[in-house]
Amino acid sequence: MNKKYLKTITTIATTLLLGLCLSGCIRPYKVDVQQGNVLDKQALLQLQIGMSKNQVQDLLGTPVLTDVVNSNQWVYVYTNQINGGLITKQHVELFFRKDKLVEIKANSR
Repeated sequence: MNKKYLKTITTIATTLLLGLCLSGCIRPYKVDVQQGNVLDKQALLQLQIGMSKNQVQDLLGTPVLTDVVNSNQWVYVYTNQINGGLITKQHVELFFRKDKLVEIKANSR
């Protein structure tokens, strides 16, 4: 075999082997996933019993779920997953009577 041909084959094989080795070292990119209404802590702290539906909607935005039968219950849900890690969840239920906020149920996981 020709020395030039052997050197070319060796260079290609080394490059491919090095590429394969390095590809195993790189961690694949994982997309951050956010779903639902972003529930800002400051906004949640501003919620007060007696607020109107319009005031609540101005503060938190449109709820993710509204009961068709009972429009006096609004549900806000937010999930967040950063770089494929743990999923954090926030869930807030608001209850209205005569267009006024009467009860707030919230939890985070």
